[in-house]
Amino acid sequence: MTIDFKKQQAVAGLEQLATLVRAQSWRQDGTPSLPPTQSAVLRMLDGAAVPLRATQIAERLGISAASLSDSLKALDAKGWLIRTADPADKRASLLGVTEAGREIVTRLNDPQQGIAALMNGLNEQDVGALLRVTQLLVREAQQKGLATGPRTCLGCRFFRPGEGNQPGKPHFCAFVQQPFGDSELRVDCAEQQPADEKYAGESVLRFRQMNSQ
Repeated sequence: MTIDFKKQQAVAGLEQLATLVRAQSWRQDGTPSLPPTQSAVLRMLDGAAVPLRATQIAERLGISAASLSDSLKALDAKGWLIRTADPADKRASLLGVTEAGREIVTRLNDPQQGIAALMNGLNEQDVGALLRVTQLLVREAQQKGLATGPRTCLGCRFFRPGEGNQPGKPHFCAFVQQPFGDSELRVDCAEQQPADEKYAGESVLRFRQMNSQ
């Protein structure tokens, strides 16, 4: 099976962006050059309402426990992680981020630095288009068993694509009872509750069929 030319170009573009993210050599603010997994772990722990187990982190990132273990050791060595005993399981630890780690996350999230700087040239419609494609790519990855963790709108039981009924806000979130647009689609939502396969499949169909506003 051969991939058509248009999709080849899309694949090439994504691979080029992935290479850029991995290299991170273009950052000039003094932030340490971190592998993507370490950056993702720090951001996740910083944004979590409560400390997380390593198994939870690995599941959300869609990576193996062994791969995560190496990243956690590196972050531990830098003094960016807090480990506390899990009261529900004495064999497990709960992970949080130190103040030094939070400072790194703040620098990683600086809109003028790193991958975020690439977004400065995108308008709201561009961002919405990117988030729509991201939702579909994550869905494909989950269908193929390549990812289990991302908590997207498209995989959520509260997501109602095409039911926003407001100009520029074609979707509806049944959790917050609010309509929203493509540029507000979430890739990692703390309130997400996984939809069953039947509902998720119907959501994907509606999402693909509707006209983006």
